[in-house]
Amino acid sequence: MKIGFIAPQSISVVNGGVRTQALMTAQSLVELGVEVVFISPWDDISDNEFDLFHVFTAGYETIGIVSRLRELHKKIVVSPVMFSNRGFKTIQRALTIEEKLSSLSKGIRSEFGIKKEVCNLADRILPNTSDEAELISKAFEIDSSKINVVPNGVELRFLSSKPELFIEKTGLKDFVLFAGQASAPRKNVLSLINAVQELEVDLVIIGDFDNTGYSKVCIEHASKNKNVYLFDSISHDSELLSSAYAACKVFALPSQFETPGIAAMEAALAGANIVITQDGGTKDYFNENAEYVAHNSVESIKEGIKKGLEKPQTKELSKHISENYSWDKVGKLTLSNYQELVV
Repeated sequence: MKIGFIAPQSISVVNGGVRTQALMTAQSLVELGVEVVFISPWDDISDNEFDLFHVFTAGYETIGIVSRLRELHKKIVVSPVMFSNRGFKTIQRALTIEEKLSSLSKGIRSEFGIKKEVCNLADRILPNTSDEAELISKAFEIDSSKINVVPNGVELRFLSSKPELFIEKTGLKDFVLFAGQASAPRKNVLSLINAVQELEVDLVIIGDFDNTGYSKVCIEHASKNKNVYLFDSISHDSELLSSAYAACKVFALPSQFETPGIAAMEAALAGANIVITQDGGTKDYFNENAEYVAHNSVESIKEGIKKGLEKPQTKELSKHISENYSWDKVGKLTLSNYQELVV
């Protein structure tokens, strides 16, 4: 079987979860005997040798190529990587208004309108959580029969993470850790910084900030707290990152939503207690073994961190994640969806 993988160009500069998901899914499929080809904007997608195309993210960066694939009558699988804290009825109303306006003036398209179109054009949709699946089905009015949840995976190498390297290099241990796209407002780093102000605990933020107003405010607030430490992004393959996971007491991801946050899964394997947003389907993965917080409440985030710091670290969550969310299992689930489409 030959599969074309298509991801947004932005993953080349944003070393985040979508990039990890695409690369690790490809690796697991190759190990199962599938030929995976990463498609660039310069490649000819009319090649009839491809059995289907797997597109990562539903949005502005992928709508053009998905539309072209449909014109060419190609089989399309989409991993939407999306969620919204707006209710599905609110999204439906917004889409109805958009459709009416579009009938009067062409070119009026919202983010939700484009996501809906990408999902409608797909033969199979593979959300990462049950909440994401429900939102797509209800908000976009898509038949649930073409939606199958395929979870995100995690590299089992994080089970053997050791804290010594990070402690040796920084002198920090038993801290609260955030690792990810710190400049993205969705990650809610500003609220995290504010939440630890009254707590006697070190906060380590690993992730790049940019020149936006949001990043500048984050840096300003961090500079007022001697217990907040900012580090540039660390390569995902670096031993230093896995060591940071092992050295922290709590890994915090109080985002607006996560589906489910691969970094949190990695930290859980390394033994960290997890404090994470309640939105996006995170409970599918972490069950009752995490502290869930409301992203729009600094007080909720603070209380979640306090609980995470107070409770002992156990192997229960690490065991659950490793047994259920290896990339090997994700690859097999993904392949079974391909096989249902390719007759």
